[in-house]
Amino acid sequence: MTFKHKKPKIAIVGLTCCEGCEFAVLDLGQKVLDLARHIDFVEFRMIKEDPKVIGPYDICFVEGSAVTKQNRKQLMELREKSKLMIVLGNCADTGGIHQMKSFAGKDKLLKMVYKNPKGIENSEIEPISNLVKVDHTIPGCPITAEEFLNITYQLLSGLPVKLLQNPVCWECQINGYECLLQKGDICVGPITLAGCDAVCLKGKQACWGCRGLIEEPDVTKFVTMLWRNHPLPKIFEVLEVFGIKDNWQQEALKEELIEQKEKRKKTNPST
Repeated sequence: MTFKHKKPKIAIVGLTCCEGCEFAVLDLGQKVLDLARHIDFVEFRMIKEDPKVIGPYDICFVEGSAVTKQNRKQLMELREKSKLMIVLGNCADTGGIHQMKSFAGKDKLLKMVYKNPKGIENSEIEPISNLVKVDHTIPGCPITAEEFLNITYQLLSGLPVKLLQNPVCWECQINGYECLLQKGDICVGPITLAGCDAVCLKGKQACWGCRGLIEEPDVTKFVTMLWRNHPLPKIFEVLEVFGIKDNWQQEALKEELIEQKEKRKKTNPST
């Protein structure tokens, strides 16, 4: 990708979100200022007021979920005015925390939260890639700041962007952290994309998959393994937090697991 401007015009935009990924960018400190020498930050509300007119942008980074009709309208306009659209973080990539209502029943939860829900928007939450064309994804909750920086420089240099397909377990073992999966916790490190330096495991928090699945994971085999020591609803509860449950055919998997359970009962009635 080549850019016609001497300094490519860059936007970082938040839809409905906690803005954690944008703060992660700011946490780069001097490195953000160094980056700014090579680009024109035409929109980034953390450092300047929102522009009156959207675009045009050479690269538009989008954080958050399209929760409202206004979010969707803004997203469509951003896509139209951007050469490249890069989604930042789990909310933009899979729907994030917002999409958890889909698992519990969005109408049920709406009534639990609002005494009078009439007029409150309650749309289905979808990955941004379901709504517009997405060129690249920077995963995480929040994103890893150094990964954002590396990918941005790759884009500016016209280099291909590719995330290494190592699981979180790889980083966990390199750092010498205790394996919580072997300890008996529900940890989805074996099927989750690395790149976070196993930061949760460092704090003895099991991986819940905020960076999404590695390419071609054997999820059925992994969940079957977890099922030996944990009830299926508890496993699914963990997989719902960051949307992994939506990333593979949930109902098909559930039916397959139930079928396996029935076969085990026939083979060994005592199980």
